[in-house]
Amino acid sequence: MQHTIRHNLVIREGRRSSFDLFMHRHMFTRGAKNFSIVKSLKPTSYECYLTVPVPYKKNQLSSRRNSNAKQWSIAKKRFNDNAKEGIRWLMENGLIQNTSEHTAAFLFNETGLSKRAIGDYLGEKDNFHIEVLKHFAHMHDFFSMDIVEALRRYLSTFILPGEAQKIDRIMEAFAQRYYECNPHIYATAEVCYIVSFATIMLNTSLHNKSARMGGGPFTYEKFVNSLSETIARHQLPDQNIIKNIYDNIKNNELKFPDDDVNLTVPIFGSDSTIIKEGWLWKQGGRVRNWKRRWFIITDGCLFYFESRTEVDIPRGVIPLVDVAVREVDDDRTKQYCFELFPLTGDKIKASKPAPGDIGKWVEGHHTVYRMSASSEDDRKDWIRALRIGSQNHLPKQRLS
Repeated sequence: MQHTIRHNLVIREGRRSSFDLFMHRHMFTRGAKNFSIVKSLKPTSYECYLTVPVPYKKNQLSSRRNSNAKQWSIAKKRFNDNAKEGIRWLMENGLIQNTSEHTAAFLFNETGLSKRAIGDYLGEKDNFHIEVLKHFAHMHDFFSMDIVEALRRYLSTFILPGEAQKIDRIMEAFAQRYYECNPHIYATAEVCYIVSFATIMLNTSLHNKSARMGGGPFTYEKFVNSLSETIARHQLPDQNIIKNIYDNIKNNELKFPDDDVNLTVPIFGSDSTIIKEGWLWKQGGRVRNWKRRWFIITDGCLFYFESRTEVDIPRGVIPLVDVAVREVDDDRTKQYCFELFPLTGDKIKASKPAPGDIGKWVEGHHTVYRMSASSEDDRKDWIRALRIGSQNHLPKQRLS
């Protein structure tokens, strides 16, 4: 399912973006006396970024996923819910390196990510996000491609956010990359930038009736005039290029996919191997009461559920990374106790559903996870299974 690009912009106080200025001049406020538009919308100097190999590749991702598939599943859910927190969780759990290159490669290569979350993350203004955006744009191959088709490819990898400043940064990165791939087509990267925005505005005018604010859709003559008023004459693209852009957009609407990520996918895949499952008593983290829960060890994680029959949504997920297990014999409230404890830091990196907020997850606050088995033999079996699970090693036979 696809939809037309719309521009419901959130205009913030401060520096007006070039996108904002261009839109007001050529779409909504043509001829307005209270706007002073200069020829050059962007600085004429650009940094040059060389394409460098990134060690984070799809084949490496596959080998990593074989050993900690469930962590990747959790990471993607976290990212789709909160992109910044999801990336931070990926880094803290060693799934990607703490570099802008690896973060960009994750956004570019990984499947199952929310395109809306990707767009919002790429549009952020701090230095790290800007570096991620530059690397992300560099991963697109626009060589020998006309600018409209390059835009189609670029905008298919994320959903363009609605905030003007974010759009400005994202399109600037596109223009810089396109110019690096095709320096002979346009005079400067700045010209690419202006043409890109004009193309999006043209698409909105031709195919989104609700966005037409007087004067009807752009004719070819209006499109040419809008570029002529913004780009210096000696830098204007060839008329054939402008005509091809207009005809391309008029005959083939610029679209990109809806954000159709399924956030309610099953927890366990068809290839998941359960190391051990069964009932245990679990002690609360803040309130030290005991509750009976159904536990499952699989995919490098310990899951626990409300009951044996309701295993679609866990009450908690504990990645078996940087944790160890030990017996506990001095608990006066329960017998046959054992607990998970962190090998690094002061708490276990676990997560659980946010109360009253379906689909959102929050970090747990346990310094240890204490559980109680039904017998001494059961306790030993669980400790053995947890040690196997923490090593990401699957036994030939399932433990009973």
